[in-house]
Amino acid sequence: MKTNPKPASLKARILLKKLQALAERGIGGEKIAAQKKLARLKASLDFTASDPTEASDLFAGRFACATKATRIWSFGAHELDVANSVKWAIESATRIPCLYRHGDLLANASPATARRLKEIAVYIAGSFGKLLDEFRAVDGVNASDRNVFVMGLYDGMMNEVRDVGQRLPGRANAAKTRKAKKSAVTHAAGLHVHPYTIGLSLGKQIRFSTPVEQIAAELEALTQKHLPAEK
Repeated sequence: MKTNPKPASLKARILLKKLQALAERGIGGEKIAAQKKLARLKASLDFTASDPTEASDLFAGRFACATKATRIWSFGAHELDVANSVKWAIESATRIPCLYRHGDLLANASPATARRLKEIAVYIAGSFGKLLDEFRAVDGVNASDRNVFVMGLYDGMMNEVRDVGQRLPGRANAAKTRKAKKSAVTHAAGLHVHPYTIGLSLGKQIRFSTPVEQIAAELEALTQKHLPAEK
């Protein structure tokens, strides 16, 4: 063990979070291997300093309304679900009225609040976009899984927990998609976990301004654990 280990870098802290997730929720040998790697990482680097990946609530503080609508951010036609998530999140958490005009998100906010809302919108839209790109590239994911994944991200970010026994959102058209691609090389059974559930755990981290690279690392760990076994 090093007597004076180097301070952990951001990359090392992201790896730490990934290994901790596997050490806690991994299965069999995967869990044991993660625990060993986690122990070696902690022994080789100093993690006692303040963690820069830890941040306060994204919507902490006060927000001031105004009668004039100010442009906050712009979205493309292909980002409608992400744009709606940003709008609903701002309205729900800050009580600032918002509207769309020709692809622009506008908010009835004071200049200072508008600047703050722009930072929030950029972070949420960027995080959702990055995670959607990573999720879409996962082996076993259907195009129809996007909607429920986004729903999970939003509900996790806004802490909108479903009641016990309440059904998860349906994976619309998943069966139809598999049938249409029957003659092609398809994924045996898709992910062995509901996309909404994955999104829910990641969305909670977005709420607390976690670096998107760290969230993406957890997404990779979660999806790899639930992929169909190779034959």
